[in-house]
Amino acid sequence: MVKNQNLQRIYAIIVTCLLILISLSGRSYAAPTAEGELRTNFLITPDDSGFDFDGLTLDFSADFSAEDGVRGELNYDGRSVDTLAYYYIDHIFADDQINVGRFAIDWASKRSVTFNGSLAEQVQRMGGVAWPRDLGFEKGIGVKYKIDFPSFALVASVSNYEFGEGTDLVGRGVFKINPNLQIGAGLASINRDTDVNDFAVLIDAGFTSGPVNLLFEVVGVNSEHGTEEETNSGFYAEAAYEASQRFTVYGSFCGAEDLTEEMLAAGVLTRITPYATIRGELQNTKDDWNFLLGLKVNF
Repeated sequence: MVKNQNLQRIYAIIVTCLLILISLSGRSYAAPTAEGELRTNFLITPDDSGFDFDGLTLDFSADFSAEDGVRGELNYDGRSVDTLAYYYIDHIFADDQINVGRFAIDWASKRSVTFNGSLAEQVQRMGGVAWPRDLGFEKGIGVKYKIDFPSFALVASVSNYEFGEGTDLVGRGVFKINPNLQIGAGLASINRDTDVNDFAVLIDAGFTSGPVNLLFEVVGVNSEHGTEEETNSGFYAEAAYEASQRFTVYGSFCGAEDLTEEMLAAGVLTRITPYATIRGELQNTKDDWNFLLGLKVNF
């Protein structure tokens, strides 16, 4: 824990120094820019209730030219600071990009509008299934390459969370069937320095038609821990309806007891200003229920 906290401080210092140098440098193609997001919520459970600070995220960018530059992110969740910082180069061969540094791993579609995110997002944050958690499955240090074609997009990365912690190989492809339908497939080989490995498979479909947005996922994870091996799977379905530009209703079901937990959720999302959104969501599991009222402010 102390080691991770020290690494997080080092990442934060490196990003801060890098951004200062960029802002002072005359090589910058465009002035550095920053934007962010503030999140807080009020939680009610059968046993307790109270406010919770969900996080503050700051995104930074600075372009060296029309084709390359630096991206960075600082995320504070109320307990620790997480950092992203990478150098990017565009149009190496076609409509593509390469990232070098510490970046977010692309595996889940990230289309969910719920508080918890889709099943694939939850599995990715868990680092697979087997313990210890592999943080590099969500964010890692290494190289990421992505390329976009009219009917297909591909992203692949080789990374690890920190030196000596194993190497994760992750890939995601998206088939653009038509303007309304996309089919995605993701593979991940999640490796740790201990004798623990996960192999994760994801198939998802995202459909949009006017105000209707649908998401369906099937996730499978094969976990190896020493001589023990276990395969678990689950599915996720979500539907959202934009009644107006300011009001959205949604519902979801997660059937994945072996991966996380089965949950039925229903919520409403209201944009009270162009920058602020209020969301109320009721969550029900086999054993419990929660109600969350959240505020998100973009700036």
